[in-house]
Amino acid sequence: MRTAALLLASTAALLCAAGDPPPAPPKQDTILHCTAQTGLPREKLRFLGEEWDCELCLDDSSRRTGMGARTEFPPSTAMIFVHPKPQLLSFWMKDCLIDLDIVFVDADGKICALHEARKEPLRAKGESLDKYEARLKRYGSNRRAKYAVELPAGSIARLKPALGQPLDAGWAKLDARAK
Repeated sequence: MRTAALLLASTAALLCAAGDPPPAPPKQDTILHCTAQTGLPREKLRFLGEEWDCELCLDDSSRRTGMGARTEFPPSTAMIFVHPKPQLLSFWMKDCLIDLDIVFVDADGKICALHEARKEPLRAKGESLDKYEARLKRYGSNRRAKYAVELPAGSIARLKPALGQPLDAGWAKLDARAK
């Protein structure tokens, strides 16, 4: 716990030094169910007219945690969730400390849903896990999707992607790595 507090304090100090306000650390009376992922496979990919430094969620464990417990989402970075087969996808902001945008992409590489997801209050001590999870908003893919692309908040408003628009990120190469 002390290490997590030091990490949050040092991250806040770095962000303050850069001129940005520090993210609020989780309150002592809240519960985080995960720690921020590190060491995910990375790849530079070009889509939506820009180059992105992408973290890849290629297995169930990394897809489950996603951006949970992260205190920042730097510009020009993305997190891509690659699923082994198309399915109706539903994401939530469980354990998310930051806002983010979600772009769902079907097996044909076309955008099938766009969401501007906002952080929600963390689970409070004394709140059951079931109640916490039940109150979280769900962000769905609208139809079978194979990929979810999470981007820094404001990316959808800035880039203006559209439903049905092709989003080519070299999906076949990523598919071969998904478990």
